[in-house]
Amino acid sequence: MRIRKGLLWGMLAVVVLAGPVGCGKREVDELRTKVATMERELAETRAKLADAEKAAETVRAKAEQSQTKEDVLAAELTKVRVERDKLKQELAALKKRR
Repeated sequence: MRIRKGLLWGMLAVVVLAGPVGCGKREVDELRTKVATMERELAETRAKLADAEKAAETVRAKAEQSQTKEDVLAAELTKVRVERDKLKQELAALKKRR
């Protein structure tokens, strides 16, 4: 949006400054060509930005999935460790009985 406003202000300044002096057809055509080029570049930049945002969203979703898997695995690991410790205690108690 800033680029478009800047472009419009630039065009307005050119028109105001060139108005009293007068622009020939060649100058007007050059300005139109420059404006068209800038608009095309702006459209390309916006398309690239949209693509980058889509890629970032994909990466963000994958990161969230990985975090969820990590949380699940951490919970399972905790359960296994608790079970292991419980079994170690039972084994120690059985060894003492012998």
